[in-house]
Amino acid sequence: MTASRQDVATLGSGWNKTLLNYAKAMQAMDNQPLQDRTSWKFLGAMHGFDPDLWRQERLIQAGAPIPSDLTNNTFGDQCQHGSWYFLSWHRAYLFAFESIVAAKVKELTGDDWALPYWNYLDSKNPKALYLPDAFVAKTLPDGTANPLCRYPRRPGITKLEPNGGFSLVAMEEDNFLIGNGKLGFGGGITDDFVHFDNMTGALESNPHNTVHRLVGGYMGDPYLAGLDPIFWLHHCNIDRLWEAWMNTPGKTMVHDPRWLDGPFDRQFIVPTPGDNAPGVTFTSKDTLKGGKYYRPYDDLVSGTGVKPGASAVARVNMGSPEKQIVQPIGANAAVVTVGAASVNTRIDLEPTATAKGVASMGATTAGSEVTRLYLALEQVRGSAPSPLLEVYLNLPAGADPAGHPECLAGSLTLFGLNAASKTDGHHKGNGLGYSLDITDLAQRLEAAGDFDPDHLRVTLVPGEQISDAAPITVERISVLKRSGVVVR
Repeated sequence: MTASRQDVATLGSGWNKTLLNYAKAMQAMDNQPLQDRTSWKFLGAMHGFDPDLWRQERLIQAGAPIPSDLTNNTFGDQCQHGSWYFLSWHRAYLFAFESIVAAKVKELTGDDWALPYWNYLDSKNPKALYLPDAFVAKTLPDGTANPLCRYPRRPGITKLEPNGGFSLVAMEEDNFLIGNGKLGFGGGITDDFVHFDNMTGALESNPHNTVHRLVGGYMGDPYLAGLDPIFWLHHCNIDRLWEAWMNTPGKTMVHDPRWLDGPFDRQFIVPTPGDNAPGVTFTSKDTLKGGKYYRPYDDLVSGTGVKPGASAVARVNMGSPEKQIVQPIGANAAVVTVGAASVNTRIDLEPTATAKGVASMGATTAGSEVTRLYLALEQVRGSAPSPLLEVYLNLPAGADPAGHPECLAGSLTLFGLNAASKTDGHHKGNGLGYSLDITDLAQRLEAAGDFDPDHLRVTLVPGEQISDAAPITVERISVLKRSGVVVR
């Protein structure tokens, strides 16, 4: 595991050695008992584990013993979502998985092995959106069943069919964290271990969540996602995007000791290769360059939207995140429930602050105040694992949203909504939280004379997995004004 991780598209089509060895290792690991910490299912259960669901899916047999370290707040249900630990926890998780698979490959074949990444947003590769051939082939080269497509996905999927927003817009954000954590690249602040907390970072929101939904099947549910072998190539690319972002001048990483050394109420822990060797605990600082869970990549440019080493402040530089101010300037009045039909709500704005914010949205002169506006959806709850919700602003009265793409504020994949809405776990039923940058849309509306500083009309449009039988609720929708000073 000394070489850099590589783009799976550069390793050769079909059953190249890396993917064939991956399949062999997965086959062997999936035959190991759940009690074995190096088994495929144990590693998947670390991400999310619901014994009843796993029994329903026949992943474990009724009455079969469940390892205590999956249910006693040690190894199981560890994935961090909706918080600033999302990227660091998944990086160590990837490293541990890669080490265990590499050891199995060495045992079976004598070959070295490293986890590749799926570079699905590489505009230079016409087949970037396609699942690698080995993940859709029915059989291995020897004619036996292919373990890389053993677990369910969206029926018939061979390619990601982009809908509901799929892009690298997150890479345009310059700060890992702004203000109290409601905005930023990396997710909201929490001192403690929270399986699903309530503010999703830009990179987690898209492309991370979007890919989980587009692949579907087990990938669309946090309690099952880690069982799909494509999960690991997807997260390897998300990790690479974070690395590319950190290596780009103009981006500001968090240095808060609560992030570096936390969480403080429950330690993160991963297994190591070997016969149920003791796990190793870690904190976020262990995942940074020089840390024990750091891995290099062969390319930080293709499909990342940035060019590490060259200054790439994608938006106007608003100054250090510590000096930026995030201020709520309006909110709706009541909980919104979305079922099979679109729902409208109104945000009453503070007119003076809103007018001032709108006036300074396009500022570029050094030393002048500059603002960006965001729509925040807080405490979103529901029973589906990864529903799609589209958000529109100021639609004409009675208009069909599909006919007005110019009013689309964004599309949200609510990955993990089922887990985040449960009241009996570490997430405490907080639900999920999201922010959409509406600056460009607000500028267009204002130029067209359709931005009233007194109120904003919001339309929530249900996508897949949202229905009258499985509705979602949004506790609060607000507008946030982010202010800084133009720096040149």
